[in-house]
Amino acid sequence: MTPRFREQSRGRRRRPVALGALGLVLVALMVPMPPEAVSLGGEPTPFRWDAAEMFESLEAEFEAVRGMTVEEARVATEVLDDEGGDLLERVAAADVLPVDALEQLAELQFRYGVLGAAHPDLLPQADAFVTDARVQVMRAAAAWPAERATHEALYRVVFGGRLTMEEAIVQAGPIVPDLVPIEDIPSATPFIDVQGVRVHSGDILLSRGGAPTSALIARGSDFANTFSHAALAHVDDETGVGTVVESLIETGTVLTTVEEYLESKKHRILVLRLRPDLPELQADPLLPHRAATTMLERLRAEPAGYDFAMDWADPERMFCSEVIYHAFSELGLHLWSHRSAMSTPGLVRWLGAMGVREFRTLVPSDLEYDARFRAVVEWRDVEALLDYRLDNAITDALLENADAGVDLGYAWVMRPVGRALKGVSMAQAALGSMPLIPTGMSSDAALRVRALVEVVNPTVKEALVARAEAFEDERGYPAPYWALVELAGQALDSMTTELGPSLR
Repeated sequence: MTPRFREQSRGRRRRPVALGALGLVLVALMVPMPPEAVSLGGEPTPFRWDAAEMFESLEAEFEAVRGMTVEEARVATEVLDDEGGDLLERVAAADVLPVDALEQLAELQFRYGVLGAAHPDLLPQADAFVTDARVQVMRAAAAWPAERATHEALYRVVFGGRLTMEEAIVQAGPIVPDLVPIEDIPSATPFIDVQGVRVHSGDILLSRGGAPTSALIARGSDFANTFSHAALAHVDDETGVGTVVESLIETGTVLTTVEEYLESKKHRILVLRLRPDLPELQADPLLPHRAATTMLERLRAEPAGYDFAMDWADPERMFCSEVIYHAFSELGLHLWSHRSAMSTPGLVRWLGAMGVREFRTLVPSDLEYDARFRAVVEWRDVEALLDYRLDNAITDALLENADAGVDLGYAWVMRPVGRALKGVSMAQAALGSMPLIPTGMSSDAALRVRALVEVVNPTVKEALVARAEAFEDERGYPAPYWALVELAGQALDSMTTELGPSLR
């Protein structure tokens, strides 16, 4: 057969690549796990699944499922449905955070994913189960304290469910829809119909871009995530015109048309909406619209530069999440009840060299696990899933190298070139043109970003695709994510010469 990697593309050191079927369900273990975390106040640490025994049992379960008929597998899904229903009843009835029940639910999702991966006819049913579990758990979470333990528990279910489905889709084929309706949340604010989806003024748009830097942002947090960007939707209550209020590295804050927002390369978009039963929205149902309107008018009058330091407390410059944070905080609603950190030593060193100064900050994906929000709909580019996973795997392998002391770099002869380009960029910005190097980014940081985007990622990706094709030719199925990370690590280890000063 022709490997799907070939159709789409016109390991690390922990253990060798001998994963067997276990890799089909190990997607959620792919957060970078360094030996220690730096102290950034409160000693943040990366999230760890600590579920080796569970995954060992899943390997045996997968082997059994592969030998089942479809009818036998359907009976197995009925058992999982019953178990899942019981767990969700326990979650809904719990007076305190039901950690055990949520951990069991996360495990059950993985088991459902195994069935969907082995029997594609069951994939839509597994998708529906994961979506329903997310909805019911987020509803119950409204009564739980806004603390790390809650964030961790929701992350297990929500992020674990998404990764389970990603792995199952890759193994079974893209037979599920791109658009996933999650929950219809009422809102009193103006709305616009966007390709069949009703987007309200004040909705939050989480997205994942297609650039290697997007993978670094998404995977680098202590809670490795899907999304790398956050934006605020605004709908004019008189004209019905929709605008996306956001901040981009290239430009700083910008007002984008809905069409322009959708045209930029994105692997995923998730629409989040504040719960209408929040006390703040009960007192003022139009609060989200007022927040979006206030920020839109402010930035229309005086755009803000991009905040490369990621200093969320200073609104003079803003990165993407700050646009949302300051829009609502000015009206008394302070979002980001949990602020993740970027605490692994290698990542801190890399981002510090790019200008970041605040490492416990407003991570876009954290809003997904804030019980004040509900997910309305998610669009996922199923056909681009393989490329998205390649970027994630390369990034995870790079972060392991970073923790071992490897740095992004560039040839010394590029330094005067970078400085010259920075001078040209300053002149371009003064004349109102798009600068070659974004305002606020140093020439040194720009050269490091260039090394990642133009040298390291594409070079490693080419080698990784070849290794993934060989894996599929040998095994008869696409390389699971865990295997991709292993293969990306092997490619990095073998490419010291090719990567030269870009990775040293």
